[in-house]
Amino acid sequence: MATNKVIVIGAGATGSFITHDLASRGFDVTVIEKGNIIGGTSGKFHGMLHSGARYAMNDVKAAQESIMDNKVISEIAPFCIENTGGMFIALNDEDLSFKSKFEEGCKQSNIPIESISTESALKEEPFLNSSIKAAYKVPDKVINSFKFITSLLLTSKRESAKILLNTEVVDFIREGNQVKGVKIKNNNNGQVSELKADLVINASGAWASKLINDRLGIKSIEMILSAGTMAVINRRFTKHIINRLREPSDGDIVVPFFNDSIIGTTAFIVDDPEKFDVDKEDISFLQKSGSEMVPILANYPVYRYYAGVRPLIAIGENEDSRKATRDFKIFDHSATDNLNGIVSIVGGKLSTSRIMAKEIGDFISTKLNSKEESKTDKIKLYWPQINNENLDEMSKSLSVDKGFLSEMINESAGKTYSDMYSNALDVLYSRMLFN
Repeated sequence: MATNKVIVIGAGATGSFITHDLASRGFDVTVIEKGNIIGGTSGKFHGMLHSGARYAMNDVKAAQESIMDNKVISEIAPFCIENTGGMFIALNDEDLSFKSKFEEGCKQSNIPIESISTESALKEEPFLNSSIKAAYKVPDKVINSFKFITSLLLTSKRESAKILLNTEVVDFIREGNQVKGVKIKNNNNGQVSELKADLVINASGAWASKLINDRLGIKSIEMILSAGTMAVINRRFTKHIINRLREPSDGDIVVPFFNDSIIGTTAFIVDDPEKFDVDKEDISFLQKSGSEMVPILANYPVYRYYAGVRPLIAIGENEDSRKATRDFKIFDHSATDNLNGIVSIVGGKLSTSRIMAKEIGDFISTKLNSKEESKTDKIKLYWPQINNENLDEMSKSLSVDKGFLSEMINESAGKTYSDMYSNALDVLYSRMLFN
């Protein structure tokens, strides 16, 4: 069988995992990313690898997918996980009224939970509000998204995938009702070229609908672009991720991320994932809400804030992003738009990126007559262990000065988001991907 050529647009968590899944099945895969590593939504979230408990009360399918991938990702990429655990706490009688619904939802979603006494909760987490009325432990974790996505791309490269960073899709190659590939522009030098393929996968997240609408006139993807603001306190006060015992709402999570506390999130609808403003009142709101769970957060200034855009599936006329599902959907444009050679995947989360990749990988394999099954639940992701012992070797192979490389390694120890990284790290990992 001739090797099928597939182009993946977007190298966030979803696109990177799709690249890994298809490359591990033997496809000839090229992934295209207009920016650098985690420049989009995957680099601007609160750092949680969800257990699914947050969605168990109103989005069971997303909850089930989350706990499945929580287990698998922890096994295949332990180097980017901190197993903090999570804790759901009730602060008042209204919160307590959700106990039965929470327990039933977690049971239905196969999420293990443990009810603990308030005394035990306060002993483990002394900075919690001392007036808590109930507490549950759940298997939430923290994930370093920079390491995670970079390791997916490095693993894909070892499986012969091609990685094109800082490369933008400016148009599609179309012949009648068949997409034959893409026209791309190298954003470093402005060079435009063509790339042919048997199939193009649109995994561009919050940009998915706009990309194919602008370039192909396809309007079948309906999305809700929900921006979420997060506030960062430059101190860590809890071991666990702290969640408010209620249905998902604004200001109900405190994530201990390395030495910081990230308070999340708000939710507001935007029209363009690149053009929106953060309401400064949201920052005050988040700090106030976070301090209801962890009172000491009120005593420290917010030293940074950021916002990411969630690409949610629009269902019916519901425009409440909190009620929109965190599940995902595959759009086969040959069926929806009479246009062959292109499919899109929309929705989901970083926490369910492996399942998303497997599902679309199975779909593509059937479409292209491949019988190879997904193996990503068993493949350990590659992460280069750069240390004093192999510093000389890595310096030579990457053509990076030894002292410079050492500084980059030390800098990367406790950071994750693209806007927290220096250009030096971009150089390091880009060379790993391109060389």
